[in-house]
Formats: sequence, structure tokens, C-alpha cells
Amino acid sequence: MEVQTINFNVESTTKSGSQSEVQVRQFKVLIDEPSQLGGTDEAPNPVEYLLCGLSGCMHIMAFKVAQELNMELSDLKIKITGDLNPMKLFGMPTDDRAGYQGITIELHPVSSATPETLEQWKTIMAQRSPVLDNLINKTPVEVKIG
Repeated sequence: MEVQTINFNVESTTKSGSQSEVQVRQFKVLIDEPSQLGGTDEAPNPVEYLLCGLSGCMHIMAFKVAQELNMELSDLKIKITGDLNPMKLFGMPTDDRAGYQGITIELHPVSSATPETLEQWKTIMAQRSPVLDNLINKTPVEVKIG
């Protein structure tokens, strides 16, 4: 089987000092900060969108893997929380990293599956989620001025 890479990209434009508009395919996504971080609170901020992306990816994988396991899954709620120290964001001294200190994913499936099948389902989803993989493993990132 030939491996084919799919290229995803986004382009951002400035709306204000705290807001940007990101073009994703035919979609426009507004990004802002909450007022306590200097924004106008008109849209989620970048780290909230990261959790949104993770939630969406886990949701898609949940139903895909359930189908592959012939596991009944009639509904799923996902709650994701992340703890972040904003000191580095504001240029203040801290030993904490700029990103999340930790992320917790709570899966609340509606299913008649056995606990063993649910554990297998959770493990396979976590192994195959591209967004979770990018959070768990180092991804080479190059920042350059164009």
C-alpha cells in the first residue's frame, strides 16, 4: 500500500491585537482571548481551540473504532480539561512551560459494551488519534520569517 501524505494548512490575518481570523479551507475561524488575558472574549483562544481539536479528533476516532470492534456506541460525551500557567505568556519569570501543564480527557460513552471492550476501545482510539499523537510526541516545528 502506497503511503500518501495529506497537507493541511491555515492562514491567519489580524483583526486586532488580540483577535485573528484564520482561513481553514472554506471556513473562517475567529480567535480571541478572554478579557482577563487582554482580549474582547468574542471567540475561543488558541489553547481552547487546541482542546476543541483534540475533542473532535477523539470523537471521530471513538465512533470509527467502535464500528471496527462491532461495539455498540449510541452516544458519547467528552470532557477535556487543561491546566495552564499564563505567567510565561505575559513574560513573567516561571519554571513552568508556556503550554498546558497537563490535559485530562474524560470519555462518557453510552454503550452496552463490557468493561474489557471499553478499555480496548479507549486504548485503540488513543493510539490512532492524530491530534493526541501530536500532543504526546514531539512534532518537528519550524518557525521562520517569510
